[in-house]
Amino acid sequence: MVGKVRRIWAFVKKDLHESIKNRSIFIAVILPVVASLLFGFLDNAQTPKSFTLGIYDQIDSEFTQFVQNTALNFKVTVVVDQEEGRDLVKTGQLDGFIVMKDHHRFQVFLDSQRPVYFFALSENITNLIEIYLQAPPRYDLEIISVGNATVSRSVLPVWITITMSMIGVMVVSGMFAEEKDNKTIEAIGVSPVGYDELLLGKGVFGVLLSLGTVIVMLLLNRVLNLGFSSWLALVSLTFTGAVCFTAIGLLIGVLASGQSTARSVATMIYFPLLFPTLISDLSPFTRTLASFFPTYYVFSGIEAILLHGHGMGGIWSQLAVLILFGLILLGTTFFAYGRMVNALD
Repeated sequence: MVGKVRRIWAFVKKDLHESIKNRSIFIAVILPVVASLLFGFLDNAQTPKSFTLGIYDQIDSEFTQFVQNTALNFKVTVVVDQEEGRDLVKTGQLDGFIVMKDHHRFQVFLDSQRPVYFFALSENITNLIEIYLQAPPRYDLEIISVGNATVSRSVLPVWITITMSMIGVMVVSGMFAEEKDNKTIEAIGVSPVGYDELLLGKGVFGVLLSLGTVIVMLLLNRVLNLGFSSWLALVSLTFTGAVCFTAIGLLIGVLASGQSTARSVATMIYFPLLFPTLISDLSPFTRTLASFFPTYYVFSGIEAILLHGHGMGGIWSQLAVLILFGLILLGTTFFAYGRMVNALD
């Protein structure tokens, strides 16, 4: 038994060493980690407070002077031609442009390619015109922020799901199929190493690589203040998810004829596996579609833990479905691998 464990661990160490030397695998793991870290720089970012605004007053009113005296966050430029103002917005020289046609009719031009400026200016200009016209408020709206999730933590569930599925489906499948190209499986048939040890070694490598990458992402984004139940839930969920994605990768590697085929099939499977989860909030249909894939339960579970502080009690349903996915995928993989080994014998 000890010898079997040592041989499995030898396969794991071999794959870890090769993954470091393999640039494509290294990049596939490092890029999502770096991307998740970059969002941390947005945590202190705020909506722009100063805007450049052009005004074309066709009726020569006091509106321009009113804006200059009232809105201190607007740097006002007087524009003498409507087309010129539109061009200034289009080329990015102005954040917004207001045309005052008469005392109660305005046109506002905003650059839709800069969404942060677009939405902030829409609200600012609307309020400014209402004040100028002394229009009575139509409603009293108070917006109160609930929760203190940072930008980096808000997007972290997405990046963790993307990274884990990429490692399992694309990295593991390619590395297993590479053993076919290298004739490793045929060599096992005349060595003391068992066929099952190769499969288990690849599986352990995929799970460890996934867990290690997730831990690095959590540390880089300073996710340390979780309670015991939340940590337990996070570890259980990521481990089960890693098993599911690794099983998919192994299955692809087993069925593929070689590394190039495995990578092509993995690419075709990866995006349909991930995309429904990313759009699951758009409609009931997309949510139902996403529920057929393990990525959805990994994402929704991690989101519940990191954003809402849920523990084991809050992610039981996601964990149960992932365990079911894992059992089905592992069973299918072992069955396909057994058939492959029998064909070699």
